[in-house]
Amino acid sequence: MSESISAFASAEIPVERIRTGDGLHLALYRIGAADGLPVILTHGTFSNYRSCLGLANFLAARGFACWIFDWRGHGASDNGDYQHSFDEVADHDVPAVLDAVHQRSGQPAQFWIGHSGGGLIASMWAARNPAQARERMRGLVLLGSQATAAAERPLHRWAIHAYDWLLRGRRTAPQQRKRIGPETESARLMRQWCQWNLRARFQGEDGFDYLHGLAGLRLPVLGLAGSGDRFIAPASGCQTLVRAFDAGDASFRLCGNATGFREDYSHNRLVLSRNASLELWPLIADWMAQR
Repeated sequence: MSESISAFASAEIPVERIRTGDGLHLALYRIGAADGLPVILTHGTFSNYRSCLGLANFLAARGFACWIFDWRGHGASDNGDYQHSFDEVADHDVPAVLDAVHQRSGQPAQFWIGHSGGGLIASMWAARNPAQARERMRGLVLLGSQATAAAERPLHRWAIHAYDWLLRGRRTAPQQRKRIGPETESARLMRQWCQWNLRARFQGEDGFDYLHGLAGLRLPVLGLAGSGDRFIAPASGCQTLVRAFDAGDASFRLCGNATGFREDYSHNRLVLSRNASLELWPLIADWMAQR
């Protein structure tokens, strides 16, 4: 991922620090006019705000006010000694950013675009807080976000079992010379992802069923999956997450040659590639403009 990020990174932009309910500070960046329709963008695991810069600049040119943030443990945000789970990111980081953008934009509802885990944390928060989600989110764009299907193939299941074993007793997740991504990741968080996919159950550490929690949540949702992404976010898992939302305005697109797109998108190229900038970014912008 790091090579793709560098291709779309621009000059440093001013960073603001906001505080979560449990006392950590997160890095928040704005791109675009302050009075534009607010859009929150966030990265996935092992990544940071730079993965969203290309899309944010594109949307800013369309008149949107884009706010990118680093989760805890990423970029310029506090790491909390990497002891966090997905649940804690969803429970604390998501509302802190929603509050901050509301205060700065003066608009109570924002669009949310999340790549991979960035879409999961928004979905998790919405599942636990459906009434607030309906009031505070104009719509949700999920790019390669899933939690139940990465272990469908035997070889992938074996690989996830092996990775889960390597994570035991560790504070941070191992990676080979930053080949997975530029950022350190919480081992506790990654074990949670492993267990979700091994069990095909998207549950909180307290047993909360996130897919069940999304049922009946009438929130506009656009889910994109790459046909070339057969491990991290296979199409079946991405579609399962989108279908968990109320079907009133939830749509799913598989992005590949067979469905009329320029390439069979991989997990990272779904958000970080020249072809994505030519056909996926405009698709996202048009979808939001219609809502």
